[in-house]
Amino acid sequence: MAVARTKKIQVAGRLHHRAAVLRRLQELGFVEIETGKVLPPAEAAEKWHPTGDPQEQAALESELAEITAALAVMDRFHPVRPTFIQQFSGIKTMMTPVEYRNHLAREEEAWTVIKLCRELGEAWAENESRLGRLAGRVQELVSWADLAIPLSAVKKRGPLFLRLIKLPRRYKENFLKSIKELEKPGAYCEEVSTLGSFSFFFLIYREEQDEKLRELLTACEAQVVEVGGEDRTPAEVLAELHREDAELRQKQAGLEQEIAVLVKKRPMLQALYDDKANRLRRLQVAGELLCSERTFYLEGWITAKNLSRLRSVLSDISPTLYLEAVDPAPGEEVPVELENHPLIRPFEVVVEVYGGPKYDEFDPTPAMAPFFIVFFGLALADLGYGLALSALCWYLLRKVKMAGMAKKLFTLLFMSGLSSAFFGFLTAGVFGDLINYTPLWFNPTAEPTRLLLVALVLGGIQLYLGVALKAAARIKAGQYWDAIFEEGLWLFFLTSLILLVVYKPLGLEAYAGLFPKLAAVSALLIILAKARGEGPFFQRLLRVPAGVFTLYNAVNFFSDLLSYSRLMALGLSGAIIGQVINFFVRMFNPSFRNPVGLLAGLAVFCGGHLMNLLLSVLSSYVHNCRLQYIEFFNKFYEAGGRPFRPLAEQYRYIELDEKGES
Repeated sequence: MAVARTKKIQVAGRLHHRAAVLRRLQELGFVEIETGKVLPPAEAAEKWHPTGDPQEQAALESELAEITAALAVMDRFHPVRPTFIQQFSGIKTMMTPVEYRNHLAREEEAWTVIKLCRELGEAWAENESRLGRLAGRVQELVSWADLAIPLSAVKKRGPLFLRLIKLPRRYKENFLKSIKELEKPGAYCEEVSTLGSFSFFFLIYREEQDEKLRELLTACEAQVVEVGGEDRTPAEVLAELHREDAELRQKQAGLEQEIAVLVKKRPMLQALYDDKANRLRRLQVAGELLCSERTFYLEGWITAKNLSRLRSVLSDISPTLYLEAVDPAPGEEVPVELENHPLIRPFEVVVEVYGGPKYDEFDPTPAMAPFFIVFFGLALADLGYGLALSALCWYLLRKVKMAGMAKKLFTLLFMSGLSSAFFGFLTAGVFGDLINYTPLWFNPTAEPTRLLLVALVLGGIQLYLGVALKAAARIKAGQYWDAIFEEGLWLFFLTSLILLVVYKPLGLEAYAGLFPKLAAVSALLIILAKARGEGPFFQRLLRVPAGVFTLYNAVNFFSDLLSYSRLMALGLSGAIIGQVINFFVRMFNPSFRNPVGLLAGLAVFCGGHLMNLLLSVLSSYVHNCRLQYIEFFNKFYEAGGRPFRPLAEQYRYIELDEKGES
C-alpha cells in the first residue's frame, strides 16, 4: 500500500572521491549505506579491504571531548534557562546556515576559547578544592576559638598531659563530677565552648592519672581532638583562614567574570561540535567501506523516487563515478520507508510503535487511520475537550521544531482533538454538560445502548477489513485458492452467524429459514476445505476433523468484537465525570455577586476538567492503540520490518532555520 519502492545501489569510484561522495550523501540524507556486510569476491580478497584512518578518528574524538568539556564549563556557571516548552523539547541554539558557516570559519578562535575554558575550569576546580579544605579546617577550629593558648602547646609536657576533649552534652555533668573526684593533685578542666549537642573542654592532668582518665573518657563517649600544632591560638589561625577564604572567593568571582565573557562564544563551540560529530560519522562509515589501492566501493539502499537525484549528484562530483541500481533480491532484508498522504502520515506513529511492515508486506496505516480517528472521537466526544487538545497541539507544533515520531504524534493528537470536537458537537458534549442543547445525533449518557451498538458495528467493520486484508495479502502472493477457502469462507460463515442473530432488527424475517442453512453450509465448507492440498486422499481426509476446531475461532471473533465496547465505556466515563465536576461547580453558586463562590467554582472547574481531559486523552489513545494492535493487526499484520536509516546530518546543539527540522 504505502511501502516505498526501494532500490539497492552499488557505487564505485576513485579513492580520492570517497570523502566528497560521503559528505554529499550525508547532506542529502536519503541513502542508507551498508557497513560490515559487504564482502569482496574470494579471488580479489587480497586487493579489497576496509581502509580507515584510526588516527584521524581518534583525533576527532579527542577534539569532541575537549569541546564537550568547554561547553560543560560554560553550562556549569551560565546554564541556559529553558522555557516551558524547551523543558520537554530540549534546548538548541537557532542559527541560519550562513551563521553556521561563519562559526566554522572561526575554528582557530574557537580553539583559543576552548583552551581558556579548560584553564579557567581547572583554576576553578583548584579554587574549589582549596575552599573545601579551608572550610574543613575552620570547622575543626571554630569550637576552640576561645582557647587562649597556642595549638602547639596542646601536647604532653613532662609529667603533664594537655588534651582537647569533645563529648556529648548529656555526659557533661558526670564528666565534671568525675574530674573533681580524681585523686590529688587532681586535674584542671576548662569548658571552652558548647556547640549543638557537644561540649568542648581543655583538660590538664598528671601522667599517673592517664589510665583513669582514659576509662572516664571511654565511659562518657568522649574523644581526644587533634587540631594541629601551629604556634598560634585558634582565634589567630581562624582569622588567617578567613582572610584566605576571602581572597579565594574574590579570585572565584574573577574567574566567573572571565567565564561570563567566554559564554558569548558558546554558539561557535556548539556549531564546531556538531560539524566535527558529523565528520566523525563520515569517517566511521568510510573506514568500513571496501577499498583497493585506488578505488572505493559501497552498497546501500535508496527509495526509487530519489534515484534520479542521486545520479545527478554523483555525476556532478565526477563523471567517472559508477552507479548501478537493482531491485532487491528475493528474501533479502530491505529497509522500509513509508510513503503516505500527509493526512495519513501522522498515523504512522501508531504502526511504528507496534513495528514497521516488512518490505513485501502491506502498510496497515491507511486502513487503520480512519478507524483510529473515529474511535478517538467517540471515546472522548466532547467539543470543549477536543478543541482544547487541538489548540494545545497546534501551539506546540508551531513553537517547537519537531521531527520524526514526535511531530507525527502531536499532529495525530491535533487531528484526534478535531474528531473529538466533531463528535462532541453531534452529541451535545461541551465540558460535560456545561452547555445544554438538543443533540444533533444522540446523547450517549441518555442512550448508552445506542453508543454500544455504534461501537460494535464499527468494530465489526474493522474486523471484516482485517480478514479481507489477509485475503488480499494471499492474493498478492499468488495464493488465490487459499484466499478463497480460508478468508473467503470464513467471512461467509461469520456473516451467516451475524445474520442469524440480528435478522429481526434488520427486518429480514422473510428470510429467517435461509440463515441457518447458510451457516450450516459455510461451516461444512470450512471443514471440508481442510482436505485440500497435497498428499494422498486418505491423508488429506484425516485433516477434515481439524476443521471442526477451526469453527471455534468464531468465539474469538466475537470476543474481539466485544472488545470494542470499551469505546462506549470511555465515552460514558469522560462525559459523566465532566457532569459531576459541573455539579460541584454549581454547588458554589458562582457569580459576580458571590466572589468567593466564583473563585472556588473556577478553581474546581479548571482543575477538574483539566484532570478529566488528561485522563480521557490518555485512555482514548491507549485503548484505541490496543484495539488496533490486538484486534485489528492480529488478523493480517506480522510487522518485523527494518526501518530505513540513511546517513544524514545530525545536530546535538544547534538547529538550522533553513532545514526546519534537525
